[in-house]
Amino acid sequence: MTRPAAMADGLDPARPMPVLPLVLLIGALTFNMALCFINTNVMGINDTMVMGCEVVLVAAALYLGLGRNAAPYLLLAVFISYAAMLMAMRPLLDPKAVRDFLIPVAFYLLGKSCNDLRLADRAAVISGIIVVVFGLFEFLALDLYVTYFNIIKYYVARGTVAPSDVSSQTGALFASGLRPDSRTLLPFLGPHRASSVFLEPISTGNFGAILYIWALNRPQMAKRWLTMAAGMTAIVLSDSRFGANVCIVATVAYLVAPITPRFVWLAAPFVMLIGFAIYGFVSAEVNWQNNFAGRMLWTSRLITSLSPAAVFGLSPDKPFLSDSGYAYSLNQIGLFGVIGFWSLFIFAPEKSPRAWRFKVCVATYICLLMIVSDSVYSIKTAALLWFMTGSSDGDAGAEPAPVAERSVAPNYSAATAG
Repeated sequence: MTRPAAMADGLDPARPMPVLPLVLLIGALTFNMALCFINTNVMGINDTMVMGCEVVLVAAALYLGLGRNAAPYLLLAVFISYAAMLMAMRPLLDPKAVRDFLIPVAFYLLGKSCNDLRLADRAAVISGIIVVVFGLFEFLALDLYVTYFNIIKYYVARGTVAPSDVSSQTGALFASGLRPDSRTLLPFLGPHRASSVFLEPISTGNFGAILYIWALNRPQMAKRWLTMAAGMTAIVLSDSRFGANVCIVATVAYLVAPITPRFVWLAAPFVMLIGFAIYGFVSAEVNWQNNFAGRMLWTSRLITSLSPAAVFGLSPDKPFLSDSGYAYSLNQIGLFGVIGFWSLFIFAPEKSPRAWRFKVCVATYICLLMIVSDSVYSIKTAALLWFMTGSSDGDAGAEPAPVAERSVAPNYSAATAG
């Protein structure tokens, strides 16, 4: 007779799951869509309202996640002191830099404090269903969808898009809502790329990859295949070539994680950063194409365009660097800040071997995502990702055993307690 999945994970099936963390995660997923609906049908919004929603979500996550352990408070004190030092050394007050890096800290701590993989599972399933339902609504009834959610009008209202940059070709959709060339995934679906609750298709594809990675690492979760299917559907609806490639590479990373030392993953983004810098300085290529090779060329150009002051986060200039997470991160918190944050992520202690596997998959996702975007800092997708990471690190469940052996599977935490 097999044990329930919750018992196999080292969890008490009778333990009630907290509701408020789930509400926060769904709120982080959908608040932009709610504001878009208000802006389209009720009243105009502005960037202050958007920032206010994010502040409430992050503050609530910190309040629930900090607890009584002194280490998180020390971490926050060091980070805020470092950010204050950077802002004092450059004539610029930029709260966005603080906000960007508080999001992963807040939701990681929230996940670790909850310490319940069932909650992360449920958040993944519910989020996946919401994303797919609204993605299908947009894809199958676009005219009705934009009647309630005028996406480009919302981005103009919040100051993300200038009115002069609005294109008549994409109508009420975001600029990337239509594929200018042929669709890569299922070409017969046409050029439309579903934005779903994220209001732009890039985040939809990224979120699909996150759901896939979680389901890949959770063979015992309830509704595992539904979660994975929701992730793949989001990738197809948004025609996310990046999301599809991440699924493939993350699967390879999952398989090799047990045999790769921690130092490899510590060094990975910095090796890539050095490689891009060298490529940017020596390459004579000037023709940019809308593919992965073109994105690598562009991120190399952005990295090599940074001044020495910008590399260390001391430049008062804020050029558009959103197409490269590497360049954006350096410009925001400097090389030493990036090294510090990445080291904290890699060396944050996990309590089970499978948590390390998940961390390797997340590291793979981040390293690849920062080639093409700074959306690793977007709360729309980052909240659930970092909550999953904290939940995974905090869980001491046993390594999943084959179904036939689960009745006698050893308890990892008990085996290592002595």
